[in-house]
Amino acid sequence: MRKYLAIILAIVMLLSLAACGDKGKDNTDNTNPPTGNTDAAIVTKLFTLDYDENVWTYYDEETENEDDNCYVCLQIPDPEDSEYYLINADIRVSVEEPYDFREDLVYYGFDQYEYAVNNKYETVKIGGVDLLKYEKDGTLLYFNRIENAGATVSIEFDADDTSDERIADLLKGLTISLEDTGNEDGPWEWEGTPFFAENKGVVVGSLKIQSQWIKLDEYISTFETFNHSVAAVGNNVYLLVDGELRKCALTDGSLAFVEKIDLPEDDYDSIEATSDGTLWLSGSMNDIICLKNDKVATTYEDIDNLAMHPSGKWGVDFFTSNECNKVTFKGDTYTSTPMKFPEVDTIMHINVDEDNIYVCASAADESGHKVFVYDTDGKLQKVLCDEDGEGLGSVTFMAKSKNGYIGFDGNMRDVILWDNDGKFVTLFSDDSLFSTSYPWFCNSALLSDGSIITIMTEERADKSATELVVFTVKGF
Repeated sequence: MRKYLAIILAIVMLLSLAACGDKGKDNTDNTNPPTGNTDAAIVTKLFTLDYDENVWTYYDEETENEDDNCYVCLQIPDPEDSEYYLINADIRVSVEEPYDFREDLVYYGFDQYEYAVNNKYETVKIGGVDLLKYEKDGTLLYFNRIENAGATVSIEFDADDTSDERIADLLKGLTISLEDTGNEDGPWEWEGTPFFAENKGVVVGSLKIQSQWIKLDEYISTFETFNHSVAAVGNNVYLLVDGELRKCALTDGSLAFVEKIDLPEDDYDSIEATSDGTLWLSGSMNDIICLKNDKVATTYEDIDNLAMHPSGKWGVDFFTSNECNKVTFKGDTYTSTPMKFPEVDTIMHINVDEDNIYVCASAADESGHKVFVYDTDGKLQKVLCDEDGEGLGSVTFMAKSKNGYIGFDGNMRDVILWDNDGKFVTLFSDDSLFSTSYPWFCNSALLSDGSIITIMTEERADKSATELVVFTVKGF
């Protein structure tokens, strides 16, 4: 059974709060009173649904009925407790691009190539269209892409018992009405054109900042924009993408795949390398793991996210609060000491170099997102901001050179330079330095020659995939 919280009708009228389809929300004040008719019909522009209104409660204020998007929600309340429902049904038909459907294919465990080319998966006829079926842990989902209509159909049930005959009865009353417009979806990722970029350079005073596109021997596509990471040990580069760790060899402007490294969980999203070649991985709700010689050597519990000092002796344990911890490692154990950064509010990212802790966070004085540079004892040294002294976007990596500081702003898609005093020097947009169109700067790492390797996600020009792209930057 799923609980849903009480929502007063007046609040719904004033604030237009959505109630249906979300676990934990009470729908008792939003129901239509029974009319006495056993059979009722919902008519939208893309489908109709006949249902038994003595069984199902229909929330008409949640209905969407547009030419390109139609949605309804129905529930069976728990007769023993009005704060619960037995079954929730969400039905949606949308005329839209295929991206979200392809993402759902991957998310629910279907292989895109096997689906599109080999017709591997069986379908079920519902409402006059053929739909894939996914069932797990109280979720029953029927969905598919109706390509000739440029539409996606999704029918999702949330129930303790997804074999309840009332679900099947409801589906018998569904009729989907889509027009064959002759639509042909854009290319799949294996049909599209992989990313390519020319090397570029920009001049700032006596500095010439140069980028080099690093070609992967096999492209990496992803539906996750943000949470990917990179680390480097000598000429080996480790790419952590969608929870999979790939070891690659960096030579002559290319990355050659070496091997996939098995991890105990698939939701690690951050990796760092320390000077002894140890790899440190962290992820949401996971233990910290250390890899030595590409094997899990040590596990540390009760650390959220870890920004490691290059020595490998200590790091900063952080989440979002300004109350962090300095953790010092000794063999298989560690000690934790509180380390508070009072000048910051919500932390987005931390990285540590030999002499500095870079806290990329919103300022406590509400002046925006900035980079707060602390020494290794947690004493504030500098605050890095834009040319007007105001906030940045969302900085995902910082580094120091003899000429000053360099930062990668994922949200603004800028590479920013400051001098040694922390004074803003200039910035480069992604297109001027990388020939990209609108990437997200996911993560970066220092290479042994002092250059930076940076990874981004970028949608291909033909929209066939979002691809992981890699560059090196030097000259800063």
